[in-house]
Order: sequence, then structure tokens, then C-alpha cells
Amino acid sequence: MQIGVDNASRVENKRVFVIDNDGMTGSILQFMLEDHNETHEFASVQDAFDASEKVVYGKTEKSIPHLLIVSVNILAEKGLDVLKEIGGKFPEAKIVVLADNAEVPLAKEALAKGGGAHGILTKPLTVEVVRRKVDMLLGRLKSEFVQLGDFNFG
Repeated sequence: MQIGVDNASRVENKRVFVIDNDGMTGSILQFMLEDHNETHEFASVQDAFDASEKVVYGKTEKSIPHLLIVSVNILAEKGLDVLKEIGGKFPEAKIVVLADNAEVPLAKEALAKGGGAHGILTKPLTVEVVRRKVDMLLGRLKSEFVQLGDFNFG
């Protein structure tokens, strides 16, 4: 289903892996992103690794993600080093941590220098926010930074 998606977006599909072990949030994210991206949901990091290389008719087919959304639940279960493991397996991919809010200690640590994450998605999730964040990290949109000097406060 391609609702509200222009032709350029359809042609330039990127691969997104959602790694979340709660079942519900991963499905919601997959639904939000599937119109703009080739989106796959996994319950574990190992499942994502396994899916990235499949042997079909004796040939190895690679399915490398451009972006991975990793739940803070996965970080709590596996530790922050799992982000380095993901980065080692997919060095060109961006990693986003999914958390209930930006104050979750594991999410903050993941975003800290050397933590391995390139961004954070916080709940409640909306289609607009999720797509904008994903598009920015995939290079489809430029970051929107505003300088205070751009405004006249006088």
C-alpha cells in the first residue's frame, strides 16, 4: 500500500530493520514505515543478522539495512555493546534507539559519544515524526536547525 507517497520515494526505497521484542511496537513501526521503506521486523539482533544473509539456490544473498531501529528493551537485555556489534556487522547503517522517553538512562548512554546510536525515537509514536526522523537519518531530508540569530527579539 502506497498512501501519500510520491513516485520518487517509491523508487528510492531504503531497507529498515526494526528490532524489538515486545511484538506490538515493532509491528506499529513496520506499518508506519512500509510505504516509504522496505521494512522488516525482528524479535532479536541475531534474527536480523541471520536475515541479512540468506543462502538461496546455493548463492548467498545479502539484505543489508540502511537504518536499524533498536528498542531500549533489546539494550536492557543485551547491553550497550550490542550497538557496537550491530555497527560492526552493518558499518554503513544508521542506528536509532526506541525508548519511552528521552530520559531513559540506556537511551542517553546509547546517544553519548561512542554509544553507537545516531538518534532516538520516543513514544508516543506518530507517523509524521517517525517518517521525518527516518527520512533525516537516511539523507532524504536535511536537518532543521534554527539559529537564534535568525530571529529578531527586539
